[in-house]
Amino acid sequence: MERNLLIIRPFLFTVITLVGLCEGIFIFDATISRYYPWHTAVKKRVLALFSFSLVWLPFVVFMATRMARFLFEEHPDKASVNVSVAVTVLVLFSLIYLISLIGFNYHETLKRFIIENERLQREKLELDYLSLQDQLNPHFLFNNISTLMALIPENSDKALNFAGNFADVYRYVLMSSRHKLVTLEDELTFIRSYIAMHQERLGDGLFVTYRISEDELKRKVPTLSLQFLVENAIKHNIVNTKEPLFIEISAKNHLLIVKNNLTPKLSTYSTNTGLGNLKRRIQFLAPDKDLIIRDDIDSFTVKVPTFK
Repeated sequence: MERNLLIIRPFLFTVITLVGLCEGIFIFDATISRYYPWHTAVKKRVLALFSFSLVWLPFVVFMATRMARFLFEEHPDKASVNVSVAVTVLVLFSLIYLISLIGFNYHETLKRFIIENERLQREKLELDYLSLQDQLNPHFLFNNISTLMALIPENSDKALNFAGNFADVYRYVLMSSRHKLVTLEDELTFIRSYIAMHQERLGDGLFVTYRISEDELKRKVPTLSLQFLVENAIKHNIVNTKEPLFIEISAKNHLLIVKNNLTPKLSTYSTNTGLGNLKRRIQFLAPDKDLIIRDDIDSFTVKVPTFK
């Protein structure tokens, strides 16, 4: 029994002393964290911890001495030796614990700060993405309102048909404006109405063909991507009955392909949308993907990656 006490008492003495030391420093560190965050007040936080430790360590040593006298009252000569050893161990341990605590807390705070910064950057990208997506060329709006006004007195049936396509286009823009991706099938339904409006204005100067399989229709593309590509082709090329513009819309190998012949205008109107806009949106959705652009002598081709 006495032998067991000789083993248990030193162990109990060590555990109580170390727990008291660590818990005191830990509670103090948690208390001052609201006043001195690691990422904004590192020097003040470290100084406060070391200052507290210089006060707390003597207090723990004093309490350990009193406890040693109680636990080792049968062997007072051994008690002094144990206390001396305990004090040495406490000083070393407190330094190690303090440095570890500083390192751990600084790392955790920095990690939270990085995560928060990434979250804010992500939110900014989301807002930038939505602002890019919401851009529809105001020149297009102006041209089609002018076309509609011209059709009303000349041909009421054509005007009604044109107004219906106009409504379909802007209904789609409003409904899809908060979606990053839409199915290629939905995008094609929209682009047919969009192109019909242009064909009403341009007549036989614009021809569009479609070559897309059923499997590819289920793939997804950035919202309004086809509108950007078609608009880009019409904006930068001469479109009339003498020099018609031929646009081919196809899809294969998980790529949406828009190809047109080249009849370049001498000057074009630009609102900084089009390819640059679409390129940034794709990089936001998938950093490892990008537009594939091929500018030949007689044709211009853009390939857009599609998504599952």
